[in-house]
Amino acid sequence: MLGHIIGSNRDPKVIWHEPTEKWIMALYLDGNDYALFSSPNLKEWTRLSDINLPNTSECPDIFELPVDSDPNNKKWVFWGANGNHYIGTFDGKIFKAESELLRTDFGANFYAAQTWSDIPKSDGRRIQIAWMNGGKYPDMPFNQQMTFPVELTLRTTPYGIRLFRKPIKEIENIHQKEYFWQDQILSPKNDILSGIKGELFNIYAEIDLYKSSEVGFVIHGEKVQYNKESKQLSCLGRSVLLEPIDNKISLQILVDRTSIEVFGNDGL
Repeated sequence: MLGHIIGSNRDPKVIWHEPTEKWIMALYLDGNDYALFSSPNLKEWTRLSDINLPNTSECPDIFELPVDSDPNNKKWVFWGANGNHYIGTFDGKIFKAESELLRTDFGANFYAAQTWSDIPKSDGRRIQIAWMNGGKYPDMPFNQQMTFPVELTLRTTPYGIRLFRKPIKEIENIHQKEYFWQDQILSPKNDILSGIKGELFNIYAEIDLYKSSEVGFVIHGEKVQYNKESKQLSCLGRSVLLEPIDNKISLQILVDRTSIEVFGNDGL
């Protein structure tokens, strides 16, 4: 067994590394530091290398994904609790970052995300779930919640390889009623959603910005808003840059009784 190393070391994430036929452990050490270990038997561990994730601590994850669905072109992701991560290579000993420090979630209640290992090869997805920390629900017998599970993919963008997160397809299995509109001109006087009532929604929207300066939704009194000039997508007091593609943006908005999750441009 691995004994105490330093400071607050905790949160082991263990995976099987087929090329070296060894178990690999990512472990949080202290501050912004992590380490990788290997073992042939899950009992005896050898320290391989260290990784520093700026402004990040706790709950590491490490996994491999194909780039643009190409099984012959794969990269590794090393991830910390707040969603900061690097994309790079891993040779069984050393993780080498090839990207700048990246992030995919900019909400106020996203932490300690982990992925499931060993999904059947016939499926092949890398699925992640995170803790929505800090939620307060008056008069409820619970506090806080988990995010909806998302599928992770690596795709090539004009800015380099990036990690995309989007809700898993199984969400369609719990739809009870569907509405569909196409080629609508939206304005304050043309609110196509005004007659729809409910608590739970999965909203897909592809929006041609055209001459509009702002566009968005008001959901349970909260605004999900996009500003064309600043290119900022805003919700619940947080904003993030979302670049239009051919003057269009796409949004997927998951509305639960106590949360709103927003995914822009297919999960970028």
